[in-house]
Amino acid sequence: MTAGTSLPTLYMGIDGGGTACRVRLTDADGQVLAHARSGSANVFQSADVSWQSIDAATAQVLTQAGLPAQARQQLVVAAGLAGSEFESAAAQFLQRDHGFAHFDLYNDGQIACVGAHGGADGTLLIVGTGIIGFNYNAGDWRRVSGWGFPLDDAASGAWLGLQAVRRALAQRDGLAPSSALTEAVWARFEDSGSGLIGWAQKARSVDYGQLAPMVVACFEQNDPHAHAIVAEQTRVLDELLDALQQPPQPLVVQGGLAAFVSAHLAARHRDRLREPKGDALDGALRLARLSSRKGSVS
Repeated sequence: MTAGTSLPTLYMGIDGGGTACRVRLTDADGQVLAHARSGSANVFQSADVSWQSIDAATAQVLTQAGLPAQARQQLVVAAGLAGSEFESAAAQFLQRDHGFAHFDLYNDGQIACVGAHGGADGTLLIVGTGIIGFNYNAGDWRRVSGWGFPLDDAASGAWLGLQAVRRALAQRDGLAPSSALTEAVWARFEDSGSGLIGWAQKARSVDYGQLAPMVVACFEQNDPHAHAIVAEQTRVLDELLDALQQPPQPLVVQGGLAAFVSAHLAARHRDRLREPKGDALDGALRLARLSSRKGSVS
């Protein structure tokens, strides 16, 4: 029971990012009562918009479960929200009275890690347009990378695209031989140096990430430039995982490039690869239940 009330405790997990906010509501036994989805919930981008999305999704799940709006006061909540790793953004977000029985804030990668390992200790590496790694060990967290492209995010999809562009420019300057990869890059920009540079002046990480499949395809065709890029990507990933996993633990790799990068990791990491046991909302709900009792995540 929640302190100060005879009403039953309900648990709600929240997974929020720049695109959407997903919510799952369960009873004390873990029975799913409702799901909902609303707008973006990245606290670094906007605390106000994040709360609007959370409020909207909360109202939806309570309605679906046949509960009154006042039942919000019964909810023990764990929220994994993008941008919460930035202390100033998290502090601003938490200034508002949340109106729940209890509310814990995590990064969206943390809840994904807990969900992927079913509440057990383990490591999660997410490799897509960006990259970030989390390790959960006896209640303690470690994190690597994820500080944003181009300052960080080496070995990500955006990084692959950037390396392809750099090699195309080197080839144009006579500093590297031509290959299928450099030809593909130039074909993308109609063989125009000014076209490529004009694009680069406005390109974001997602734009560079759209070039990553080109690197993967050329790697599979034994392109020498693509092989060199992937070799460097693998070196970086192995180093990140060495730093993250102390001691070594079960590893889950997710994201758009998960299957590709997993196949090239060092044997010491491949041997620890596991299939995910759950999703980010499973992790958030485990953390919500943890907040109401002592012990390990369960």
